[in-house]
Amino acid sequence: MERLFVQDSADPLAGTFIQTGSPDKRYARYGEIERLDGAGVAGADEQHFFCAHFGGGECNRWYAWLLRFGQYLIEVQVVGRMSPETASETLKAAAANIGEAVHRI
Repeated sequence: MERLFVQDSADPLAGTFIQTGSPDKRYARYGEIERLDGAGVAGADEQHFFCAHFGGGECNRWYAWLLRFGQYLIEVQVVGRMSPETASETLKAAAANIGEAVHRI
């Protein structure tokens, strides 16, 4: 089980429990899921990055999945109407910030 925190501009931060699998298995029926090599978060024991091409064209959703920091497993998703470069950087920054917070625990 994982704890999921969801926040968008209209809603307060909310927590819930979910169980997930790799994005390439979960979303393959909706479009192409591309594994991104070379995207990395310092200090993570394990990490996988993906982008989804839902509806064809450019990536429109980005995932940092199975970021493992010791006993903690983290998934980060970036969904939004921003350029692919901005979304990719947002994903990496969010994952890095979470990693720093986990190391302080």
